[in-house]
Amino acid sequence: MTSNFHDLFAPSIKSLLDRLNKLIGPIYLVGGTVRNMLDNKPLAYELNLLVQRPMAECFDLLREGGGSFLTLNTKHHKIWTAGYSSLILPLKKGNEQASQEEQEEVFNFAMPLSHIEIATCRYRPDHPATIEEDLLHRDLTVNAMAYAWPDGPLLDPFHGQQDLAARHIRLVNGRDSLESDPLRALRFFRFLLQLDGSSDPEERHIAEEFSLESVPKKKLRAELDRFFSLSFGGETRQQIVQHFFFSPLAQEMFGDMTSPPICESGETPAYRCRRAIQVMSEISEPEADEVIPWHDLRWTALLYAMGELNCIAREKGHTRSALHDLSTRRIQEILKKFRFSQRRQQHIFQLLHHMEISLTPTDRTLTRLMSQEVPVPGLFRLIHALQVAHSKEQEQQTTSSTAPSSTVPGLDRQLYRVLTRYRTLQHAKQRPHAKDLAITGGEILDLVRQPQGAWMSELLNELLDWISQDRSRNQRALLYEKVREWIANSNRY
Repeated sequence: MTSNFHDLFAPSIKSLLDRLNKLIGPIYLVGGTVRNMLDNKPLAYELNLLVQRPMAECFDLLREGGGSFLTLNTKHHKIWTAGYSSLILPLKKGNEQASQEEQEEVFNFAMPLSHIEIATCRYRPDHPATIEEDLLHRDLTVNAMAYAWPDGPLLDPFHGQQDLAARHIRLVNGRDSLESDPLRALRFFRFLLQLDGSSDPEERHIAEEFSLESVPKKKLRAELDRFFSLSFGGETRQQIVQHFFFSPLAQEMFGDMTSPPICESGETPAYRCRRAIQVMSEISEPEADEVIPWHDLRWTALLYAMGELNCIAREKGHTRSALHDLSTRRIQEILKKFRFSQRRQQHIFQLLHHMEISLTPTDRTLTRLMSQEVPVPGLFRLIHALQVAHSKEQEQQTTSSTAPSSTVPGLDRQLYRVLTRYRTLQHAKQRPHAKDLAITGGEILDLVRQPQGAWMSELLNELLDWISQDRSRNQRALLYEKVREWIANSNRY
């Protein structure tokens, strides 16, 4: 691990931090920024800084001396608790101090750095607002470190660097850390999962027994989104996920889902919980361009596998409407309780109401789903996960073996084929046709001055590919120029 963080930053970021240090310093890198740099991991979207000045003073100094490299927005000046405040500084995209490549590169990682968060020190009554005092108020030892910009030292009063190296998750102040912010009990499990880590049984017991009743549901959902966005793969992570979902902490949060399903199947809550974990674990990670993120696929799988959607099965082409409506209302209540946006609710219901489709759909089915704007890749990742989980369960029941199911590779191939077919259909749908070109075939013949032949198909495909990248290129003058360029580069003329 490096001893000087200053050398890890791109020149533009170092220059920006140097100016902040001059204006409102001394400044300290803290929290996730320090943890990720020590762990040689990329930052997400922000740099976390800590200052000892009052935030009102920092705000005035930045407004007076910040210059064009900062954009201040008073909406982001939030007072959280007495003696503790933060300020969000959005970064201008057009920073003139550096190239775009420099702006987006920090210690050799490309990252869309969007803002800097500056916070003042938290402190106890009758105690000074120092960096050490603030670190005492943090949740986990791996987050309770600060680095004095620009040349150190690294302040690590609770041996967080050692815990990070050992992947050991430890509360800064035991139960007191959770009493000050109960949401930290959920964060405890999230960091266990994120770092593929371990913990002392006593501290894990404190976290899993802690009540989150006082935490606003919107904050719970946001933290669960982060938890559901992490990999569940590997033996250690699977144990963490099992401990979490079977803990009183999770049972309290998901009480609505652990009640008997509307269509009673005789399954115990424990069985339904294990099934939900299995299905959630089998969902493959979506690609970057997919509409539905990993955490919403897992929310959907949780709702489905816990039994609430047994009533939304189809019998002989007809939905069991009365139970369907009842089940839908219950799911809506759960999603509203966790403050899901209308758009997210819509996506989740789209997925839930198409879960009975085969993993080997026809092109007609895919086209119909696309016309209804169903998020097809996410849907089939869910269907695949359900079938894999079911296959593994069936094989374990018949063979009493924990060996991988022999049918899983076949299901994986089916998922690959349906996603490939979907992308082909999507590309064909999005790609313009020759009749859409702003010039006609006759005009192309006049320009090329050759008898019509195989070259025409080759040229049309090149023109269509070119305007597919940018529809604004579909202009007569631009296409004329593109045809002339093609003629000049063709060896046959």
